[in-house]
Amino acid sequence: MARHDMYGMRGRWSGAVTVEPGRLTFSGAIGSSAPHAHACVQVLEVTAGEVVLSDAYGGEVTTRGRAVIPAGVRHEVRASPGARGVSAYVDPAAPAGRALAAQLAAGDCAADRVAGWVAFAAPGEQRDVEAPLHPRLDRALRLGVQRAGGPPELSELAAAVGISPSRLGHLFADQLGIAYPAWRRWMCLRRAVEAVRAGATLTDAAHDAGFADSSHLSRTCRAMFGLTPTEAVRAAGWRNGSSGSVQANGGGAGRL
Repeated sequence: MARHDMYGMRGRWSGAVTVEPGRLTFSGAIGSSAPHAHACVQVLEVTAGEVVLSDAYGGEVTTRGRAVIPAGVRHEVRASPGARGVSAYVDPAAPAGRALAAQLAAGDCAADRVAGWVAFAAPGEQRDVEAPLHPRLDRALRLGVQRAGGPPELSELAAAVGISPSRLGHLFADQLGIAYPAWRRWMCLRRAVEAVRAGATLTDAAHDAGFADSSHLSRTCRAMFGLTPTEAVRAAGWRNGSSGSVQANGGGAGRL
């Protein structure tokens, strides 16, 4: 399908989002999203219609099946009318995320090129990475996730695990494939998602997650998902269309 045709019929994301340790999973109608780069590994499986993925170099590929997009890689999504599927956002520190990243890095195509994103299996079919995380990185990850208000500045976290900030930053880049600031924003965004799912307003969720304000949350959401927080909340079925209020749903998933 031609590029201008896809843009002329931009669909909206609409379905359910499941929140679980190490992963966010969307299922339902796939929409289009502006150029963005998330700090996680995305596994997209199209079950109906088709989706055009574009990289930062102008390359694009149409998929009617599966694609794996590395963490930190800028890309754009354009969905045909009626496109449906599942999109899993896997934490780069999780075994499945590390396995996917390793397979992408070992592929014939550069990880930031769209041609290398379409030949990989879903996360559940990946073998875990056997090499353990560096013990200081492992501790830093646990402390960052557990800290109220989100992970701290790199210098503070490095001091807490007894390592220099530069060394800890190198460990994030070498073993997770992303810079610490990107991982920190991703963790804060996940925390905000969980707060909204529990019924918090976007403003309260932003403060609880460690963002300076709702504008900071909005910029991060657009940078990582290509959507505004309001669009993302509606896509997950967590906003009442008549009242505009955020609604909490029972269990781990919110549905329209």
